[in-house]
Amino acid sequence: MIKEYIRQSYPLFENRWRIIISISLFVSLFILIFQPFGISNFKGEFKPFFEAGYGIVTFIVLLIDLFLFPLFLDEWFISRKWTVFKQMIWQVWILFSIGLGNFIYSSPFLRFSNGLDAFLTFQFYTLVVGIIPILIITILHQNSLLSKNLKLAGEMNTDLLSKELLLPDEKVRIMAENNKDKLEINLSDFIYLASTGNYVQVFYLVNNEPRNVLLRNTLKQIEEQVKKSPSIIKCHRAFLVNKDKIIRVKGNSQGLRLILKDTLEEIPVSRNYSKNLLDILNG
Repeated sequence: MIKEYIRQSYPLFENRWRIIISISLFVSLFILIFQPFGISNFKGEFKPFFEAGYGIVTFIVLLIDLFLFPLFLDEWFISRKWTVFKQMIWQVWILFSIGLGNFIYSSPFLRFSNGLDAFLTFQFYTLVVGIIPILIITILHQNSLLSKNLKLAGEMNTDLLSKELLLPDEKVRIMAENNKDKLEINLSDFIYLASTGNYVQVFYLVNNEPRNVLLRNTLKQIEEQVKKSPSIIKCHRAFLVNKDKIIRVKGNSQGLRLILKDTLEEIPVSRNYSKNLLDILNG
């Protein structure tokens, strides 16, 4: 049961700035109110600034953890592979790094008689204060997102079942930025389009066989080219799909994913486009 739960999907790095600011403020207030680590023995007119420094150190540590580390460990920080277990492990590391940062910051001011004992004390306080709230918040957040997205996916699937699949046979023309390379197909053959930087990859059918082609152009330019085809909709900042190809919607704690006819690829739906997609399927 537990093993299955921790393997469930979890959204990666939502609202990073809110996390950084809220945790930094919490640490500052905790230090100010409870005076741990022997801070109560620190005297002087600069004591309020010294205490505020813990919040600043926490802010810097979290910047490194949430923005810098993922750049160098991109093989581990893959959104579609992020799970509840990885989230918990990562949050324990964040607690450890905050404790380490605050220990290093405190050393020149508090003059510990035993550095190892002081380090372990910092880690103990940080872990005790943070681990229970983090585990509870992780579990509640994952369950809330899972319930919400399953409900939304269910509503969309109900709408899909109530509609007859009817693909209009109009032409769709997708041009490269040089206006020479182009793809012209029937709308009924268009499956989806994925954007990667200054290129788009178009997935379509030729005689009922799946094909794809890479064209140099931006998604914004392609949107302008296909705006007269209401069946081609944006579901993600990097994807356009043929809504008439949607046969099912899956939901988990990371969000929604579209199951399309004629492809095994599951297309992600950004949270910003979920409501719009529901309205389109309802229409």
